[in-house]
Amino acid sequence: MAVRYDPVLIAGIVEEIRARCIGRRVEGLRLNRERREAWLLLAEEAGEAGAIGLLLHPTGGFIVTGVAVPAAHEATDRRIDFRRLFLTDVSAPDDERLLVFDLAGGLRDARPDLPPVFRLFVELHTNQWNAVLTRGVDDRVEAVLWPRSAGGRSLRPGIRYETPEGARSWADAPPDRTEWTGLLGSAPPPERRKTLLRSVAWTSSLNVDWILGDAAEDGSPDDALARAYDRYLDIRAATGEAWLLSRAGGLQPYPAPLIQGARRFESLLEAMRIAAVECSAWSPSGEPGAAGPTRSEATPDAERLERLLRRRIRELKKRRAALLRQLEGESADHLRELGHLLLARKGDVPRGAESVSLEGFDGEVVEVSLDPRRDAVRNAERLYDRARRRERAARAIPGRVKRTDDRIARLQTGLETLRSSGATDDLWGLIGGRTEESGSSRSAGRSADDEPLPYRRYRSSGGLEIRVGRSSRTNDALTFRHSAPDDIWLHASQAPGAHVILRWQKRDQNPPLTDLTEAAVLAALHSEARHSSIVAVDWTRRKYVRKPRKAAPGAVIPERVSTLFVEPDATATERLSLDD
Repeated sequence: MAVRYDPVLIAGIVEEIRARCIGRRVEGLRLNRERREAWLLLAEEAGEAGAIGLLLHPTGGFIVTGVAVPAAHEATDRRIDFRRLFLTDVSAPDDERLLVFDLAGGLRDARPDLPPVFRLFVELHTNQWNAVLTRGVDDRVEAVLWPRSAGGRSLRPGIRYETPEGARSWADAPPDRTEWTGLLGSAPPPERRKTLLRSVAWTSSLNVDWILGDAAEDGSPDDALARAYDRYLDIRAATGEAWLLSRAGGLQPYPAPLIQGARRFESLLEAMRIAAVECSAWSPSGEPGAAGPTRSEATPDAERLERLLRRRIRELKKRRAALLRQLEGESADHLRELGHLLLARKGDVPRGAESVSLEGFDGEVVEVSLDPRRDAVRNAERLYDRARRRERAARAIPGRVKRTDDRIARLQTGLETLRSSGATDDLWGLIGGRTEESGSSRSAGRSADDEPLPYRRYRSSGGLEIRVGRSSRTNDALTFRHSAPDDIWLHASQAPGAHVILRWQKRDQNPPLTDLTEAAVLAALHSEARHSSIVAVDWTRRKYVRKPRKAAPGAVIPERVSTLFVEPDATATERLSLDD
């Protein structure tokens, strides 16, 4: 039932609002957080109501102009009044789903060069709809429809507003045919959709299938990419037309007839108004539609699911980047050749050296890094071990990257579906069901106030959660308030450092050695012994850890301790991290 936005639709809406509303006096702004509605109040002209309505509930997303503001919820509205301000400009950054209304004072006529007193930013990113009013001088947030923190951005009063920035190519000018063919021609046809969405500006899930056509199918004709390029240029130039598309998720205004049966309208805003009425999100009488009173009931559930989906996407993207980093560096063949060289020239390798220059088998001088505590033979064995690990990674990681990409794609599709269908059981199933991280914000890794928990979160390669204390004081909180009795507690032996908890609920057996070792590596890295080649890490069940009375923060006494010896691998923190 919800509208979906992309840069092409935003650009068309900007042109229409400019033509209708530039130069109008702005009387105020009304915000209704419960219903997720923002109303920019324009002075009436020739008897026409002037409000621009932004109906930003997750089940709506409609923009309507020239309408009366509904009075039914006026008691719960926050109203901000303006004096002698005019709407001087409406704009949108290239390849962004963002509307920007400039409000300036003093003159009746539109003056694009006049600095705005206020700006109203309307964010229309998938499932993040919001309206943010800022002071025009430094864009300090004055009011927010939905105060929140997400993706490293804080939308709260007093914070300086940061405009979202895209990273796709060709936002200001289209690629030429050679660039287009070079980008898509190197990708298998089924992968071209993903390539377009990831790399090419002005594409979206709304228009990508129409742009590609049969170029996304195996065995596509030779001229399929050329015809797709022509359609891409048509989409970028789509102005002046308005269509209403009927799709599974509801009615969709758009500047091009992307599907059969599309209805043509005089303007996008007219098509938007018809869609809002037919979806019962708004009525011309100014009263809320039939869906109004019940829509907000599902909001907390949908918001929680959105947060969890986005968090899981971030986790998977970090995991993907860490996997790719494992493929970087020296090849297995090169590492093995260095091992052979050390064995062949072991008499030339001085003890305690950190590196040595040796004549290679081809006569060239080769620089070999060494562990100064090992002799030439043990250094060669270390290189052979690295080569074997590199070969295993080369065999396994591409498949893991592909599975991670597929998982990310399913979650991103779920985010888009969430807007039209709400928090269904199928969507909850994408993150393992409602019981996984969904019972409370604490179990999802954040407190109710979006403050960070007293530990950093990681996940082992076996899927177990690892928690690492942030400081000596939070070590106590992690050990005694954020762990279970049978969890595994770890700490670098005889060295100050973080408490580490490996989540484990089986009292009759120990965790897998791989997961335990990864938790021990994190304990070593978060200790003052991190620069040592080998670190001893003590571990025991958390129930065997006690804190003496009046002991300093973080000081505990563990019992029934076992010890692991690990190498502090600096890449582990990025490879295993779940936190932002």
